[in-house]
Amino acid sequence: MRVQVRILRGLYEHIQRDLARPHDFAFERVGFVSAALANRDTDEPLVLFTTHYAVADENYLDDPGSGARINSTAIRMAMQQVLDTGAGLFHVHCHMHRGKPGFSPMDLDETPSIVSSLRVAGPHQAHGMLLLSNDDCTAYVWMPGSDDPVVADRITLVGFPLMILM
Repeated sequence: MRVQVRILRGLYEHIQRDLARPHDFAFERVGFVSAALANRDTDEPLVLFTTHYAVADENYLDDPGSGARINSTAIRMAMQQVLDTGAGLFHVHCHMHRGKPGFSPMDLDETPSIVSSLRVAGPHQAHGMLLLSNDDCTAYVWMPGSDDPVVADRITLVGFPLMILM
């Protein structure tokens, strides 16, 4: 299966700005991005990112062993967002460097459990993990009914200038 992702350039830039804000003790910021699923019954489904939700400062845990750790309130709020909107939701953060970002071993160990909670709240939508760098991004997408994620085949920033990230 080949999954494509589309995000408005303005939303992408908004997310980058939000994730670049300093925090009192966390080394990086975390957020969530809502997603609509199109072409769901084809071999090339399309995930459309629509809205960004920042995690509030008080919902970070002081954990020097991680870049950022969020509490159960932040996760419950994300699950409630899925229940309220019926949309999919992607956990998003940024590794501040140039080039294609890669999820860290800690990201790959811990974030899928958050995604699993989102999938319980909205089993008929795509959910996942989005990782930005200063000039690129990557996404892992869990399609409805699938146990394993698919790495997005193509991420398109829609707007001027149009940019296709592979």
